Amino acid sequence: MSLWTRIARLVSGEARSQIARRDDPAASVDAAYRTQLEVVDEVRGHLVDLLTARKRLEMQLATYERSGAQSNAVVAFRAEIEDLQQREDGLAAAVDELRRRADALRAERDMTRARVAAAKAGIAAHSAIGELTPEQSEIRTLLDDARERTMALQARAAALAELVARDANSPPSAHATIERDALTPPPDRS
Repeated sequence: MSLWTRIARLVSGEARSQIARRDDPAASVDAAYRTQLEVVDEVRGHLVDLLTARKRLEMQLATYERSGAQSNAVVAFRAEIEDLQQREDGLAAAVDELRRRADALRAERDMTRARVAAAKAGIAAHSAIGELTPEQSEIRTLLDDARERTMALQARAAALAELVARDANSPPSAHATIERDALTPPPDRS
């Protein structure tokens, strides 16, 4: 990868993505996978260049052989072609190895993505269970308020039932006082 490519990446936002990768492991592995693929492509490009050079030499060798050139030149061409063939074989093996590494990185990327998704789902589930979300705390407050109002209504109903029971056992002049007390709403506790 050339220096200019690296500078262009920095200018186009690579620095921001590196910061984001610190927070997201899947992004880090994804960036490593992309870099590995770039290396594979670069090596393949060099392999194509090498193959092209060898084919040119083979074509020149054929031209020399047809023209009846000196055997020293033909031998030199053949030696150079053989050297290029060996380099090609070495680069082809390197491409295969780099491709295997890229495949391993792809598998690691997929596993990391799954792990990150599972971790985020676990965090969300545990937050919901632990009622850590703002919506859950609001629901808790509403339920507590409803319980308090229900208990107040139950207490009032019990008081009225007790008053009615006393009224049945009390003399008739006390009925007016009991009814007046029963009809007066209790003070608001809010």
